[in-house]
Amino acid sequence: MNKNLGAQITFRAAYSAVAVIGLLLSVGVWTEFRPFFFTDFFNWAIIMSIVATVATLIENLKSLNSGKTEDTAESFPLLRFCTASSMLFALLLGMFFVDRVGADRLTDSVGYGNIFPGLATAGYWTRADVILPRFVLPAAYLAGFVLFYPRMKTRGIYGTLGILPPTLFYFFDMFFGMIMSGVYGGAEKLVEAGMYGVAYPYFFQDSAFTYTGWWWILIWPTIFGVSLMVLNNAVFFLTRTYKGDDGKLRLDRKSKPDESELRDVIHYFKMKRAAKKNANKNNSDSTK
Repeated sequence: MNKNLGAQITFRAAYSAVAVIGLLLSVGVWTEFRPFFFTDFFNWAIIMSIVATVATLIENLKSLNSGKTEDTAESFPLLRFCTASSMLFALLLGMFFVDRVGADRLTDSVGYGNIFPGLATAGYWTRADVILPRFVLPAAYLAGFVLFYPRMKTRGIYGTLGILPPTLFYFFDMFFGMIMSGVYGGAEKLVEAGMYGVAYPYFFQDSAFTYTGWWWILIWPTIFGVSLMVLNNAVFFLTRTYKGDDGKLRLDRKSKPDESELRDVIHYFKMKRAAKKNANKNNSDSTK
């Protein structure tokens, strides 16, 4: 990783500024406000990246204030890891599969379940509210992750936990669509009101007109579950790849990181449990 503190501060400050602009554009602050922006996974990923980046930037600034010129920026490793995994998913989703998010389309299609690569449309490259959240920000965050994330500081369980944000989003959007459908009186009523795309913002959620068979209830979660595990493990392998003494890249998937150097939420609970265990042991010894 690049430990140069100046490079980290410059990159994270610039990314944070562009990410805030990208989020505001995606929400439609300067154009037509999109009240259902929370059903857009790209917005979820951007918000995660802003929180992770700003939190790490604050750590960088504290290091700068203490006179350091290099920094490993080890705080919030799990959040940063999950964000990288979500950003990789968002990048691929936007480039190769998504034509429509909600009622916003990049093609003239009127269907709800069509799959079409965004990068093959003119709007993907010419609209700032599309290119920033679907390409520029995911690619930039991943570049920063590759450059600045400490190597060998991830737990094996990260390879599973990283799928949680997209999975939570999937179920949130699914239940939100079901609630909207119930309020409006079904899919046909949603279409009449122009709200079907809002209730089911992504192609794989169109169970009323395109993916009508019951088997899709099993197929889509399986496809996304396997895909997310592959992407998540790719990110995990990246954090476990380092340059050996001979200058060659090596992959270490099994070694456990030094617990004292970890600053994730798991470390907090482990230390709390260890302290409680030691306290109980001391009490037991004192009564003997």
